[in-house]
Amino acid sequence: MAVNENLGDIKIQNEVVATIASIATAEVEGIVSLSGKRFLDPLRSQKGPDKGIKVEVEENRAKITVDIKVVYGNVIYDTAHRLQQRIKNAVEQMTGLIVDSVEVNVRDIVLDSTARKGGEESDEDNERE
Repeated sequence: MAVNENLGDIKIQNEVVATIASIATAEVEGIVSLSGKRFLDPLRSQKGPDKGIKVEVEENRAKITVDIKVVYGNVIYDTAHRLQQRIKNAVEQMTGLIVDSVEVNVRDIVLDSTARKGGEESDEDNERE
């Protein structure tokens, strides 16, 4: 017996898709957010997902644009391609939407946080002396 229940529409807000994309971005090695920090878990913060993510959802299709900085030493094309795949898979799996495109804009190259320290001593080093 087939039950044909129409309980109403299900709408997934753009911010939800952006949050999923932000979490997926955090899982790709070698990427920092446009603001210069590594993508953080948006579920832990009171703010929404990183502002470097734009989402357009029409019907059951999504277009996603992500602005990133790549950590120096990573192959930009490979890193961006891994990001595209990770976002596409995560969004489609969690929402059931069809992801038409994931546009990646590489805005800058940055040094890894460990490389930024240069010759500076950490607090731990100072405490040992």
